[in-house]
Amino acid sequence: MPRSALLWAVILIAGGVAAVAVCVLTAPAVAPDAPKDVLDSPALLPAFAALAVLAGLAAWAVPHPLWGAVAAAPFFVHFAAGVVGELRSGGQGLWPVGLLFLAGLTLLPLAASLVTSLIARSR
Repeated sequence: MPRSALLWAVILIAGGVAAVAVCVLTAPAVAPDAPKDVLDSPALLPAFAALAVLAGLAAWAVPHPLWGAVAAAPFFVHFAAGVVGELRSGGQGLWPVGLLFLAGLTLLPLAASLVTSLIARSR
């Protein structure tokens, strides 16, 4: 793996972690004892739009169509940790709906990296 690809992977993961942190901080409190849900954050769509821009920049520098998945990976890790905690405590929740919503939002950075990667390879 070239150094520039490794550098972009680190930048995308750091951007994803920052986006998760912003979404956790801006998520409204649903109940006093319940943890904040990232999917309730008003900053969720702008965070994925920013990740799409980062994924597009990465695909322009190092053409690869899956940079968008790398950028969204921290959201899936955070989501999986919440689901495991919820299932261990005996709750059922609506996590399948949340997973589908998160997968749909991931299409933004994936599309950006795919299109930009195709354009960058053709130049």
